[in-house]
Amino acid sequence: MKTIKGLIAAGLAETEAARRIIREDAMKRVYKDYPELKDIDGRIIDIRKDRLIAVIDHDERLAKRYDVEEENLIARRDMIIKENHIDPEFDMEKSICAKCGDTGFVRGKDGTPRVCSCKRAELEECYESCGLGDYTSFTMKNYRDDYLGEPEKRSEIKKQMLRAMLGVGDTASKPLWVYSGAPQTGKTYLAVIMAKTAISLGKSAFYTKCENLAMLESDTIEDVKRIDFLVIDDFADDVTLHGDTGSVLNAVLEIRAASGLCTILVSALPLADLISGCDMRVSGKLGRAGKIS
Repeated sequence: MKTIKGLIAAGLAETEAARRIIREDAMKRVYKDYPELKDIDGRIIDIRKDRLIAVIDHDERLAKRYDVEEENLIARRDMIIKENHIDPEFDMEKSICAKCGDTGFVRGKDGTPRVCSCKRAELEECYESCGLGDYTSFTMKNYRDDYLGEPEKRSEIKKQMLRAMLGVGDTASKPLWVYSGAPQTGKTYLAVIMAKTAISLGKSAFYTKCENLAMLESDTIEDVKRIDFLVIDDFADDVTLHGDTGSVLNAVLEIRAASGLCTILVSALPLADLISGCDMRVSGKLGRAGKIS
């Protein structure tokens, strides 16, 4: 499973290479048009080498002479740049993205770091890897609080899920949460955009339907046990009683709870019904879960 931080880190070498190439191209263009500038820069480098030797030899008189020569060359260099309106930073390596400085992250108005817009391709690749590839149109911007005419309730549910995902306030003490709601009320939409939001904030996250959990690759299940945020949708008591789902879910929840990692189970059933009908091992954990409804 790919994480957004891992994908951004993997692309740093390419970004660094691109910065070097852009710098070299800029220098070639300037030196071609202004060969005197190239000569001056070469002489400055040589003088600095000679000055270092003079310092090592404790020859202060020679070192001062080199200082004067360098100052004169720099003055001439600055004049050429100014008179010809050359970018004074033409020989400096610059960030490709001015927003994030090529770190891949910017800070929002609230100071929270989030993935920069220049990393859109990495975000999409991460979504695909984290179970969100089928939900490209699901965005926080398109989530409507007034859907079904219950804006205050839906807004509060969204806030509860955000607090749980971020682990702030009174949510920090409960790693497991159950979001219950009637069918066709937009639970899946909200669950998906919560996972996407977590990833856009630089967290590792994963989204899956409960019935698919036991069918994940073993490596993915191991990753799921330790990611920052996990959403299990279409959670139902009877699903935990068939195949390996109950066993896998119990192991996942146990390790995540021990590490204080947030998990949200999304279900059409009330929490009380889930507790009474689930696999016994899972049922015990649901008894300590927080409730979002």
